[in-house]
Amino acid sequence: MIGHAGRLAVDPLGFLEQQRAVGAVVRLRLVGRDCFLINSAEAATQVLVAQQDRFDKGGPFMEAARQLVGNGVITCGAEDHRVQRAEMQPAFSRGRVAAYSEVMRACAEEATASWKAGRPVDVGKEMYRLAALAVARTLVSAPAGRQAASVMAEALPQLLRGLLRRMLIPAAWVHRVPTPANQRFDAARARLDAAIAEVVAQYRRQERDRPDLLSRIMAGEEGGGRRPDDAEVRDQVMSVLAAGVETTASLLAWSFQLLARHPEVRNRLWEEVDGALGRRPVTFDDLPALPFTKRLLTEVLRLYPPTWLLSRVAVRDAEICGHPLPKGADVLISPYALQRDPDVFPHPGRLDPDRWLPERLTTAQRRSFLAFGAGRRRCMGEFYGMTETTLALATIARSWHLRPTRPEPARPVPRFLLVPARQPLVPHRRGDRR
Repeated sequence: MIGHAGRLAVDPLGFLEQQRAVGAVVRLRLVGRDCFLINSAEAATQVLVAQQDRFDKGGPFMEAARQLVGNGVITCGAEDHRVQRAEMQPAFSRGRVAAYSEVMRACAEEATASWKAGRPVDVGKEMYRLAALAVARTLVSAPAGRQAASVMAEALPQLLRGLLRRMLIPAAWVHRVPTPANQRFDAARARLDAAIAEVVAQYRRQERDRPDLLSRIMAGEEGGGRRPDDAEVRDQVMSVLAAGVETTASLLAWSFQLLARHPEVRNRLWEEVDGALGRRPVTFDDLPALPFTKRLLTEVLRLYPPTWLLSRVAVRDAEICGHPLPKGADVLISPYALQRDPDVFPHPGRLDPDRWLPERLTTAQRRSFLAFGAGRRRCMGEFYGMTETTLALATIARSWHLRPTRPEPARPVPRFLLVPARQPLVPHRRGDRR
């Protein structure tokens, strides 16, 4: 009855990697509905780029996401996306991100100000706090935005566990049963909805322009365009908070977990940061002088992409690598599995930032790297996110050295997004070699 959902629930990452050996397109069954799993970069490129007009956001992954973020820019269909992306894209321009950069760096300093040398920290929780601070001070800057971002950081783990259940078991009635897990999900969503409602109300009351994304959304299109209602604004705030907090926090948490266990990579990071910055704080203008830092973050994203599973729905009949996909078919693509293909990335489990050196970069690598998606639905916040994580990593690496508390590496936990299992690290001041 449940088809492949049971195997996906028990070991989703292992199951998806195993399917590479079956073929470019594999038919799966999830609780009464057929899905087609895309297993090659060529097939993924056809779905996301070459034939993207035949596919739209949909399938079990997006249906679950809409239960949290509604019809925001992350989850909306193609027609709405054309409008929403045009409204939101200017907030992620190079000039606007440069203006945010000082705030981003300050957030990294504030988030680590309470660290004590030798006292273990929950680095995942700390990176949630850092990312929430940055989003609340750049994209949703009203005072209520800080509270909403804090609630988002606190509620997201519970919400993402619930969304994974809703993706693997796409039967609405199951999730209306008053089980403890469903009740925790509903309570977390209610807390977040209340916090975001206060953000919207505060912006409506003040009626003054702020240099942030939410002000632009609420003003509507230039030239007297229709202003969005509160439900539409809520969906966009939810989308921005979910994307801006979870993905950034996951990338930074994974980076520090890996650096703690790869001293040769950590030493190269220190060498680059120390050489480029000396004793001064990092700035936006320093980013071109930190190529190894960028390669490191790209490699971490390859190993542990926060969005480990994408889903689409065929809006017209299509043929992918010789496999017919009928209109209405659900399509799944796993960046995690594609980015660990040994035919594209030799020794795929190895942390090797130099894979991304220009002279080593291949076309196959570019096509297989889907951490930000591809095509028209590629993440518009990519530059914002990479800028924030680069500034945060450089800022923290200038002062701190984090050591593991256990010999075994952090285990990946595939919730709705991919995060490291909770495993504290011990911060030490740079220069303290004890």
